[in-house]
Amino acid sequence: MVKVLERPRVKQSLTVSLPDHHSRCEINYHLCLALFPGCRGEQTSWSFSLDTVHETAVRVDLEEAAPYTSTLLITQTYLAPFYLQAPQLRVRLYHDVGMAEVIAWNRHRHWRPVYQYPNPSMYQPDEKMALNRFLGELLVHCRKLGIARSTICESIRINKN
Repeated sequence: MVKVLERPRVKQSLTVSLPDHHSRCEINYHLCLALFPGCRGEQTSWSFSLDTVHETAVRVDLEEAAPYTSTLLITQTYLAPFYLQAPQLRVRLYHDVGMAEVIAWNRHRHWRPVYQYPNPSMYQPDEKMALNRFLGELLVHCRKLGIARSTICESIRINKN
């Protein structure tokens, strides 16, 4: 029997694609504007159900409104045991450049663009981009349920990586 030796895999380093990150943040911004009208200071909270039996809901609170930025606190609530913490995202909207970015998730904040894996916090190699993708997926899910009454997002297509 011949033993086949495998070549050791060369670990490729992850690089950040700035155009991908910016396009994700721009899409998230427009989705936020469509889902949360008045988020520049005219309205301070929104809430809606994500299912027909009202077990899962999203509550959005406007924490800060400045001339060029707004900060939203997006909390997903559901009927679950006390030991499961509901996801909570803090999102900063940059109105001057038309971008929205996750700046905090539950008690985590200030992510590096790339992490070696494994790491002590067990962040993914692209943790920052993954959180912004999650925000986009949550907003698209809300949009598909017909929550937004605006048609601004009808032509936006999200690329799934």
